[in-house]
Formats: sequence, structure tokens, C-alpha cells
Amino acid sequence: MALIIITNSYFDAADDGICLKSHSADFVCQNVFIHNNRIRTSANGIKFGTASNGGFRNVRIVNNLVFDTFRSAITFAAVDGGFIEDIVVDTLRSLNTGNVIFLRIGERRAGKKGRMNNISISNVYAEVPATKPDAGYNYEGPVEDNPRNISPSSIVGMPDAMIENVTLKNIEIHHPGGGNTAYARVGLDELDIVPEMAASYPEFSMFKELPAWGFFIRHAKNIKFENVILICAKKDYRTAVVLDDVHDATFSLLKTSEPGPLKKNLFSRNSTGVVTNK
Repeated sequence: MALIIITNSYFDAADDGICLKSHSADFVCQNVFIHNNRIRTSANGIKFGTASNGGFRNVRIVNNLVFDTFRSAITFAAVDGGFIEDIVVDTLRSLNTGNVIFLRIGERRAGKKGRMNNISISNVYAEVPATKPDAGYNYEGPVEDNPRNISPSSIVGMPDAMIENVTLKNIEIHHPGGGNTAYARVGLDELDIVPEMAASYPEFSMFKELPAWGFFIRHAKNIKFENVILICAKKDYRTAVVLDDVHDATFSLLKTSEPGPLKKNLFSRNSTGVVTNK
């Protein structure tokens, strides 16, 4: 069994820093070890896709740093009919990066739904800035998908293709907060206005305004949060974690902090089997 190793390297890129592809439905991108790298980019730090026709399996992403990066530190996108499974992210630092985690199933061609399962993300420390993280960089990322407040991390499948079996453990995310209803707003009573956008190019900002500042999770099953800390620097109108059509989710030791009056840290709609602070 061949093993591909990407280690002890520095990436300074205009596009995605480390980006795995699967161009053919007849082949799988698998058995990859991404270890001890430093990444700066005007796109995503470590990404699977968007070419995802075959699949991605058995990838270990260990002890990496993503910094001064415009998009997400981690993006896994199954949008062309392929799969993403058996992936481990362990020990990630994401500093001055516009987003932390973006997991997405899409259907860019009718009848070609992706699938995603068995994802473990652990031991993550992240800081999301209030300003553009790659400002002044020679190859700045574009300002897009506005108006919106600073986006949360998100796990978003499709109604008939759920993201399954995702564990997030020992995660600490510092978010700037400051979400302002005068700029953009999606209330908890109007989640249906968040579009599905199955055929669209996957980026963390694609849905524009989302109703959460920490995590937005939609069309997912068997999601586990263990010791996840979400810290918001400024008062935000949004809820820390919002679930929409999420089933069999467990939140153990979920801790949130933000200025202002105490409010619930989790909102759930159209969901079953959700257990909090187990």
C-alpha cells in the first residue's frame, strides 16, 4: 500500500495551500499523511476538492499550522458524487484565519451527490479575526458573499445526503463576534431562508448570513462535540451553535462565552436525539 507524505514544509500560496483532488470516479485519493506543515494562503489552508469525483480515504492531518489565511483552515467538500471517509485531523493551530472548519456535501451535477462520514477533528486552537486576515498580501482573496457578519464554522450536508459520524474533540475557537442585525440578519425563526445551494461552488461564505457565530450544522447525523470551547469577543445577536435537521448529536462539555446577558448556547430545529452536556 503506497503512502503519500507531505511533511515539514512551508506553503505560501495564492490558491489553496495543500489541496487533494480526485478527478476520476474510477480512482480514490487515499493513504496520505500531512504532517508538521506551515501554511499561509489567500484561499483555504488544507482542502479536499473541489474535484471530488472518486473519493478521499484514510488521510491523516497532524500537527499543522494555518495562519494569515483568507478562507478556511480545513475544507472538506464532497460535491461531485465522490466520498470523503476515514479522515483524522489532530493538532491544528489556525491563527488569523477567516474560518476554521467547513464540511460540505453538494451536488454540482444532477444525480451526483457526494457523501461524507467518519471524520475526526481534535486538538484544535483557532483565532478568527474581525478584519480581513490576508489584507496587504500580494495575492489577496476577494471580498465576496456579502452582506454577512463574520461566518461560523459549518457542517452542511443535503436533505438526502447527510454528513455522518463527525467527532470534534478538544476544540477552542476564539471568534470576534459583533454580529449586527443592522448589517445582516437570519433569525432562529427563519432558518428556511438559508439556501441549500447544492449546485454551487463550496466555500464557507456561500450561504451569506448564518444564524450562528460558532457552528452551523445542517443535514447531519451522529455528530459528537467533546470539550468544545467557543469564545466570542463581542456581543453577537446570533446563537453560538445552531442545528437544523441534525439527528443523534451529542454535546459533552460544550462551553461558550460571550459578553452581555446570559443566553442559550444551542438552538435545534427539526432535529432528533440531540443530547447536551452529557
